[in-house]
Amino acid sequence: MSIRLHHTQSKNSICYYIKEDFTDPITHKRSTRTHSSLGNLSSLMQKYSVSSREEVEAILKQEIEALKVQSEDLISLQLSPDSLIPKDSHQDFNAGWLYPFKVLSMLGLKEISNTISERSRFQFSLEDIIRSLVCARIIDPVSKRSSIDVMKHMYGCPVPQIHDVYHSLGILAKYRYEIESAIYQQSRKICQRLNSVLYYDCTNFYFETEDEDDFRKYGKSKENRPNPIVQYGLFMDSSGIPIADICFPGNKNESFSMSALEQILEKDFQCSRFIVCADAALNGFDNKLYNDRKDNGAYIVTQPVKKLKKAEQEWVTDPSGWKTLGSHALYDIGNLGPTVMINGSEVRTDSVVFYKDKWTETKKKSRQTGKQEVLREHLIASFSTKYQKYQYKIREAKIKRAEKLLKAPGKISRTNNQRDPRYYIKQTACGNDGRPAGTGYVLDEEKICEDRKLDGFYAVVTDLEDEEISTVIEVNRQRWEIEECFRIMKSELKTRPVYVRREDAIQGHLLICFLALVVYRIIEQYLDHEYTVEEVMKTLQNQRIALIKEPVYHPAFSRTELTDRLADIFGYQLAYEALTEKKLNKYVRNAKSKNMAQFVKEQKRR
Repeated sequence: MSIRLHHTQSKNSICYYIKEDFTDPITHKRSTRTHSSLGNLSSLMQKYSVSSREEVEAILKQEIEALKVQSEDLISLQLSPDSLIPKDSHQDFNAGWLYPFKVLSMLGLKEISNTISERSRFQFSLEDIIRSLVCARIIDPVSKRSSIDVMKHMYGCPVPQIHDVYHSLGILAKYRYEIESAIYQQSRKICQRLNSVLYYDCTNFYFETEDEDDFRKYGKSKENRPNPIVQYGLFMDSSGIPIADICFPGNKNESFSMSALEQILEKDFQCSRFIVCADAALNGFDNKLYNDRKDNGAYIVTQPVKKLKKAEQEWVTDPSGWKTLGSHALYDIGNLGPTVMINGSEVRTDSVVFYKDKWTETKKKSRQTGKQEVLREHLIASFSTKYQKYQYKIREAKIKRAEKLLKAPGKISRTNNQRDPRYYIKQTACGNDGRPAGTGYVLDEEKICEDRKLDGFYAVVTDLEDEEISTVIEVNRQRWEIEECFRIMKSELKTRPVYVRREDAIQGHLLICFLALVVYRIIEQYLDHEYTVEEVMKTLQNQRIALIKEPVYHPAFSRTELTDRLADIFGYQLAYEALTEKKLNKYVRNAKSKNMAQFVKEQKRR
């Protein structure tokens, strides 16, 4: 917003006004309005005791300059209790979207979009559409059509046409890995990326329809829903930030996807030296063989103790022969107290991870080579009293839920899902006194007892050597983060249900959600992981500003330590008593630029 001197002239008089130039926050178009009326020439000559028009205009210009300086420090408003606000006008806007908006700029979105636009024939701004969709997914995740209304309430946000949005999804699908590769390379300049160990896992997303097609297929839903699904695989680095993803039909086996995406990483992302960490269902024999024989490759695969061979399971649960990192002593985990002695120092037992290891050989026919292959693997078992207590707590809660189900046996059905309380219920055809009775259900005490014996134990297989056991143990402590990525996508970003139908539109939608997750994880890293996902997301969503009277806005959110941290990092302080359009538009212009945020500049200097 700027002010200037303006005049109108008629036959008998010249009248002077102060005019304001401003940008409409909804249409983003420049416009003009009258700030105040100063009077006609004759009255002003009398007021200032001068005799010429030139002298009057010189005085008025000096007063306007003084008013500009004064307006920067103090804002004066005239509000009437009898005046109504304009009909159908937007009176409040979200400004928290500027933080993810800035991260996208720092990630080089403009250059990426321009490169794609030069090779394609479309008239809309791909950059604006990606920005708007990603930020709207963080601020208020709804369908693409409803996102248009969300964008209208985001201060300074470009609002694309809905048909351009749908058209862009196919373009995003076509250039998926070009976009993800460029984002990954640029992200290494603005945040910490640790890519020596990559984590891989799969989930799936459902559609609210019963009709399947070539891409949306019936498969094993993670949420046990009777709907068609698409499968989704994700690679994440040790910093907790996603690198690349893959989407494939819902009826396909997950295991092939990991090596397929690995090959894309090696080809397009310049990632060739990394350890892959995944669970046994994904990292099967052929995937392990692929990573074992690849130059500078390795793998770490979680191995459920319950599914080990009997001899190996007995070796894992044997209480003797356990070690700790940095010590040569052997421990008996069957006789642990509240503390243990490690190298002469007394340490709390629940802070220690005990381990034992041995080498094994697996012989199996490979689907890739068609030959019998031998894979030499390092089996590493770990035990933690903290993990033991956690598993016990989870099981007891499950048993209590199972006991409640027993009171209403009509709702009980068999399941092999270990997360379901029905897993600990078995069917019986005898009464408690041993005499024949009608079919009923009881707690499966034998299964509960067997599972309790395995509490606290964890196992992995890897091709890493003995001296790298510490790496293996540390890596497995971070596996939960990829599950956290999926939880954020499903809960905070509401990736599912998916409302688009065509395969390219589905791929484009999932890419938008992937980029939103990357942006959030970078902001989370800037905040030193000191806040929960819910705290950060709610703060971004609630940072709203209310229009008092053009051109003045007021913060309509609670100022907290977190809002101040975001302001310090990005330089957008939204908690001033009054915010002018001039200041807000300056924030928007800065958010569009690729220059580093204040926080990143300081980190680079250090």
